[in-house]
Order: sequence, then C-alpha cells, then structure tokens
Amino acid sequence: MLTIRDFLMPDLGEGLTEGEINRWLVAEGDVVVVDQPIAEITTEKAVVEVPTPFAGRVATLHGAEGETITVGKPLISIEVAAAPTASPSGNVLVGYGTSESAPRSRRAAASVRVAVPAPTPTAAMRPASPLVRRRAAELGIDLSTVAGSGPGGIVTQADLERAPGREGVPAPSTTPPTVAGGKRTTLTGVDRISAERLTRSHHEVPTAAAWLSADATRLMAIRSELEASTASRVTPFALILYLCARALQRFPRLNAHFDTRSNEIVAFDSIHLGVAVQTDRGLVVAVIRDAQRRSPTELSSDLSRLATAARSGSIAVADLRGSTFTVSNFGAFGVDGGTAIINPPEAAILGVGQIATRPWVVDSAVVPRSIVELSLVFDHRVADGGVAGGFIRHLADLIEAPDEALA
Repeated sequence: MLTIRDFLMPDLGEGLTEGEINRWLVAEGDVVVVDQPIAEITTEKAVVEVPTPFAGRVATLHGAEGETITVGKPLISIEVAAAPTASPSGNVLVGYGTSESAPRSRRAAASVRVAVPAPTPTAAMRPASPLVRRRAAELGIDLSTVAGSGPGGIVTQADLERAPGREGVPAPSTTPPTVAGGKRTTLTGVDRISAERLTRSHHEVPTAAAWLSADATRLMAIRSELEASTASRVTPFALILYLCARALQRFPRLNAHFDTRSNEIVAFDSIHLGVAVQTDRGLVVAVIRDAQRRSPTELSSDLSRLATAARSGSIAVADLRGSTFTVSNFGAFGVDGGTAIINPPEAAILGVGQIATRPWVVDSAVVPRSIVELSLVFDHRVADGGVAGGFIRHLADLIEAPDEALA
C-alpha cells in the first residue's frame, strides 16, 4: 500500500523564515532514497543542498525554480510505502519540518526504502520536469497524452512539440523577451536578496558621506616587516581592518544598528566586521567576529578563509549574519574609491580604495607616496558629521602612523 508524505520546508538555521528554490535536483516521477539531495535552497545568501528524509517516488514539487517557500510549507511530496507495523513511520526528521525524533524517523524511512515499487509511468503520473510541466500548461497540453522519450519515459520539451495537435506549429523562440533591444533578466537567489536589502537601505536610511585620502606608505612598510617576522601573509586590507576596529573602539556610535520599529540605536561592545565578497552568485557579506580581538595575521587568515568559502558556496549561514559594521574593498577591483550602500540595520559602511603611488606633499616637497582613499557612508539618524568626520580622520591618522597601534 502506498501513501503520500509531505516534506515541509525546513528551518535551515538561525530562525530563517523562508528559502528560495535555486535548483531542483530531482523531477516528479523520480525514485529517491533517504538523505538524497532533492533541491538547492538559497537562504540569506547561502546556498545549501536539502536532503529528503523519505524514500519513494517524487509525487509533487511544491514550487518552481526561483520561487520562495516559507518554512513549514510543503516543499516536496513523496509517494512511500505504508509502514509494516502499526506505529507511525515515514515522518520527517527533526529539523526537516516535523516533530518526530531523528532515530525513529531514520529507522522508519530506512524500512520504506526497500519496499517502494517502481511502477511504470501512467497517464495519472507522467514523469516530467517542472519546466516541461509549466511549458505544457502554457501550451494547453495534457501530459497524459504525451509519450515520453527521455530516460524512464520522462517527457521532454521535444516531446511537447511532437504532441497531438502540435504538428506544424513552430517551436517557441528561445530568445528572452526584449524591450528597446535589451534582455530581461529575473533576479533570483543572491542577486534577488541583495536587491531587496539595498532597495530597503536606499528607501529607509537617510545617509550622508565623508571621505579623504591617507598616506599608507608607512603601513605598507610595516606590512613587509610583519610578513618577514611572522612568515605569514598579511594583506594591506587586513591591516586596515585591524585599524578600523581600533577606530570604532574610539567612536563606538558607528558600531551600531538602528531599530526602525522602536526608533532606537542599538550599540555593541563587540565589533563584528562584515566584509563584502564578490562571488559568481552575487555579492555576499561575510562576517569576522570579535575583530577587536584579532591580530593582523589572524584577520588576514580569516579574510582568506571566508572569501574562499563564499566563492565556493560552502560558507556557513552563521558566517553571513550578525555584522555590526561593514567594510567594502573597492581596491580589490583596481578602483580608487567609491561610496557604498549601508547594509541595514547597520549604522555605517566604510569604503577602501586601492593603494596606489601618487604625488603627495611632504615637508613642502612633492614626493611619490602610497595613497589610499577612504569613504564613509553613515546613517544620519545615528551619527552626525562630528562623529563620522572624527572616525574617518582618526582612521586616516592610524594608517599614516600605524606603529603604535600595530606594536
């Protein structure tokens, strides 16, 4: 006897309320086993594979790629064999959307795995991918009337074009719809989430900006000395993050969040630096926790680890949450500087340009020096020009004379 079990969208960590279907890894009609990945889900800029706690045949995929599913709502329905005993079986694991204990659920699911038959597709259950099903609905084609030519009888898009009544009808154009010569691209995954957050920031936060240039010549010399004495790689950006943490300790007003619901400023003792990282999936903000306690070599190591994990898609959700102040490294793109958008609910964001050799006046003489441009965008509800200007001036002073801070 067969029954349908719903696998609910799980909470993938830290109380997330929803996830976006980035990619289905199975199709309706597929036979799956316990712990087999069924979908890639994007949540708060992290992409994770979600496994099934059931063994059986996929009956329904509850959502299309790019669609957002709320935690606790059905993600996938699987046809499983009824339990051989009177006790409940086939329930989802804790953390997978049910209240059953993990050991019991795994035993029940394991007993199901060998009992599921593999019936041939019927008119009532014709295997096809979500894309093919959507296309069939658009064309008004009943999938039960289409013979599938794919593996296991799965219906392909080519089968739809050969369906009864479709002979002689031209295939749909694969060219994306255009307006005034431009292609339309729907934002999904990381890009969609970033767009929502940046739009929120632009609409909600009254921002102001301050910027100046600093002589980083001595900082670059100390960097060489550090690398030689520690035999470790230390990036100039890591040194600036170290000095930024020192400056935030002097101007803690900027190490804060603004709570729009209560109209309150929430200040923090710990400095959790968010660092913008560009990936193939879009821009993410990785978090270095307790930066005020980290040495320059530790910060450099943290930067390398988090950037590598972010670009490979393996970064943990916890490493993408909880920043109190963000720094954007424009210099990584060979850019002199720029003004970034605040990462809400934070109070400010620092932009760091490339360190380049430029003419600089020293003791009334123009000499070549290593110059870096700093820009600070801040929430004017949290800080005024005195606080923002004081912070960025103090940071520039630390960069120009870093010996004491780095002793």
